[in-house]
Amino acid sequence: MTVSSMTAGVSRRRFLECLAAAGLAALPVPAAWAAGLDRLTVWGMPASPSVVLARAVASGALAPLAGEARFDVWRTADQMRAGVVSGDIELFAAPSYAAANLCNRGAGVRLVNVLTWGLLYVFAGPGVSIGGIDDLRGRTLLVGSKNDAPDLLTRFVLKAAGLDPDKDLKLSYVGTSAEAVPLILAGKADAAVLPEPAASAAEIKAREAGVAVTRALDVTELYAARTGRPAGVPQAGLAVTERFLDAHPDVVAALHAACVEAAGWVAANPGEAAALIAGPLKLPAPIVEASLPRFRLKVASTAEARDDLEAYFRALMTLSPDIVAGRLPEPAFYWGH
Repeated sequence: MTVSSMTAGVSRRRFLECLAAAGLAALPVPAAWAAGLDRLTVWGMPASPSVVLARAVASGALAPLAGEARFDVWRTADQMRAGVVSGDIELFAAPSYAAANLCNRGAGVRLVNVLTWGLLYVFAGPGVSIGGIDDLRGRTLLVGSKNDAPDLLTRFVLKAAGLDPDKDLKLSYVGTSAEAVPLILAGKADAAVLPEPAASAAEIKAREAGVAVTRALDVTELYAARTGRPAGVPQAGLAVTERFLDAHPDVVAALHAACVEAAGWVAANPGEAAALIAGPLKLPAPIVEASLPRFRLKVASTAEARDDLEAYFRALMTLSPDIVAGRLPEPAFYWGH
C-alpha cells in the first residue's frame, strides 16, 4: 500500500499520528502536507528526563521540517503555564498532571507521550533504618512542594499502607526537593522524599562528606504494590498545544519518533547524554549521569499509556481533585487516540 492510497479519507493529523504509533514515522508524507518551520524551540523541564528531548533535537531528526530546531528548558511551572497561554511555548515536556490540568482549564493542550515512569525515592538519613514503609511511623519525613505530585504520591502510598500522613508521622515541607538534600545530610530529619536528579545528588554529596544516607524506598514500587498495576508511574512526557498540532502534525509525529530513538541512545551513551543535558539543567554532569538509570526511561505514546495515565490521575485526585482541575481529561487529550 502506498502513502497516497493510505491518506484517502484520513485527516493529515490523524494519518501522521497513526504512522508514529505504528513506528512508521520515517515514511514520506505527501508534499502538500509538508509544513516547514523557519525555527522551532522544543522546551524541556528542569529534570533529567528532558535529556530525551535534548537528544531528539540534537540528532537532527527535525531538520527536514524545521530550519532551526533548538532545545531550551523552562525553569518554573509558572513560566511554563504562562508560556503555553501566551503561545510562546508550544512543544514542551511537562509533568503529565500539569498537562492534564492545562487541558481541563481550556488551554488547548494534548499529551503526546510519556518519557519517565517513576523517579521518586525515600532516603533514610544518617543512623536511620527504614526497611519498609511502616518504618516511617513516628518519623519526620521531608517533602518538597506541598500539594504537588511528589507530596500527593507520598500521601497516597502512605494511606494505602494504612498510615495516616497527618498523625502517624510528621511531614515537614520544604520549598523544593533540592532544599531537602542538605537537611537530610545534616540529620535534620529522619528521611526525605527525593526525585531524580536530587536523589542522585544526595548520594554523591553524602559520599563526598562521608555521611551515610540510604535510598531506602522506591515510591514507584510502593505505588504498584498498592494499586495492583505494573511498576510505573507515568509522571512526565511531551505535550503540545492544539494550535501547533493542527498546524504541524508532521513535526509532532517526527519528534515523537525521534524521542523513541533518543531513549535508546541515552541508555547506550549515559556519559554523552549527561554532557548534553548538564548545561541546560545547570547541574554537574556526574549527578545527571548517575540519575539516568533511575528515572525509568521509556517512551510510549499516550494512546498506549492512557490506562496508566488515568489510573495515576485518579490516584492524585483522591487527595487533591484540583491537581487535574477536577476531572479526567477528554479522549482528545491523548495524542494518537
